[in-house]
Amino acid sequence: MKWLGKFMKCKICRSNSNEIFNAIIINKYKIDYFKCDNCGFLQVEGPYEFEEAYRSSINNSDTGLLERNIYFSRKISVIPYFLFKKDGNYLDYGGGYGIFTRLMREIGFNFYHYDPYTENLFAKVFE
Repeated sequence: MKWLGKFMKCKICRSNSNEIFNAIIINKYKIDYFKCDNCGFLQVEGPYEFEEAYRSSINNSDTGLLERNIYFSRKISVIPYFLFKKDGNYLDYGGGYGIFTRLMREIGFNFYHYDPYTENLFAKVFE
């Protein structure tokens, strides 16, 4: 592994994380990536570009948003049904427009929504 000289504390286990590479994102931000020596967690310094990256929640070329949410709500619903409490509370962290949260609630699970970057359009009362 190439070590570029920078390090930071791991956000998971607080061990040292060394810079292993960097990349340009959104065609203008240089982002440094760090890998934890202890647990292997890969993290970035920052992030600094979230507000710009999430100005629009749907990419113009994304034509499968609804189909993906329907597909994953059907696949994921077996997990709380068989492995956890059916009447437990669940969080869709980074839930976008609230489509997945709404679908999981309609299946019968107590899902709640959280996303500070996107307006919750479909599950407003479940934030």
